[in-house]
Amino acid sequence: MLLLFNSRFTVEADVFIRDWTIIIECVGDADYLNNREADDGDSMMTLLNTNDTSKDLVICPDKRSNIACFINNKHLKSGNTWYLHKY
Repeated sequence: MLLLFNSRFTVEADVFIRDWTIIIECVGDADYLNNREADDGDSMMTLLNTNDTSKDLVICPDKRSNIACFINNKHLKSGNTWYLHKY
């Protein structure tokens, strides 16, 4: 992953992403998966998947976020970004 600094931030993929692939960003706290095994949340996202399960990281949007995600599709003529909010 390459982080490019601009007016905000841009992430550039290090592998090819096929057309019509949905790209999302989730907001939340990073935590070890072992700490969240008994968590009743249904919105966790994998951040880091390793061969050592004690080092796997997830993003948990339950404490310090508004559980907001955005979907961005550069192929739209209008260049719109859709915002999805889960309450």
